[in-house]
Amino acid sequence: MERPSGRAGSDAGRQSGSALLEALIAILIFSFGVLGLIGILAGSIRATNDARYRAEAANLAQGLIGAMWSTAAADLDTQFGSGGPKLAAWQSQVAGLLPSATGSNRPVVDLSQPGLSAQSRSVVVTMFWQLPGEPGRHQLLITAQIGKNL
Repeated sequence: MERPSGRAGSDAGRQSGSALLEALIAILIFSFGVLGLIGILAGSIRATNDARYRAEAANLAQGLIGAMWSTAAADLDTQFGSGGPKLAAWQSQVAGLLPSATGSNRPVVDLSQPGLSAQSRSVVVTMFWQLPGEPGRHQLLITAQIGKNL
């Protein structure tokens, strides 16, 4: 028996339509996979930037503590206290290297704590920075004992 010619043509049309639908579904699944990879890449870039700025903040804080060690104990307040020339120069250096490290995110140096001995001082350096597009700020706190700790 022969089939009518109209019916054979519609079966072929249905077959080619299902192949097109399968191809579109495959493209959709592939697209979700690519979007997932892009999300992972963005997260890794964010983590890399955070690690970079955290290392930079630690390096800057250690540099300041090193400069304090090379300063006489009697000059610490005048050089590194509020309004001191070495503190102001260091804070401007920090503002150039860490994002948004100005204004309320400006680094703070606390020299008011007594040290472990009468010849030492306890120094607390707090660094702040905020990455573009992030709502919260990051913080690094380093403490050191400057002077003789007998």
